[in-house]
Amino acid sequence: MSVTTTPITDSAPLTREAGTRLVEGWAALWNGDVALAEQILAPGFRLYFADDFDGTGSGATFGQDELKAFITANSQALTGLTFAADAAPLVDAERGEMACRWSERHADGDADVVLKSGIDMFAVTDGRISAVWSLTGNRRFAA
Repeated sequence: MSVTTTPITDSAPLTREAGTRLVEGWAALWNGDVALAEQILAPGFRLYFADDFDGTGSGATFGQDELKAFITANSQALTGLTFAADAAPLVDAERGEMACRWSERHADGDADVVLKSGIDMFAVTDGRISAVWSLTGNRRFAA
């Protein structure tokens, strides 16, 4: 997947369209396209997990390299998982922030089973994701 990012300047603020492209890139990254990290993540990027789960530990934060290694390891261990945004992100252009609800699915025969869902809150700097705070739940959020 090719994701085009638009730098955020006074003349080109974060828009819902730009936010949607970043969230699509974020989902593609989690679906194993780790090469997108260089394109959509800002230097100094940090991911903050609200929950502990395998491979994180208490209070874990990941930079770009740790995130790519984590995604690669999970993709190899848990085949058949896909991540997708459940809706377009909510965008606060003035603050350079957005939030998006997502789900993790697993193909089980003909069925598409939702295993987890969550909400990610993003800070965007110069058209790229600079920080994410991620909250994961073990059931699908009501739509």
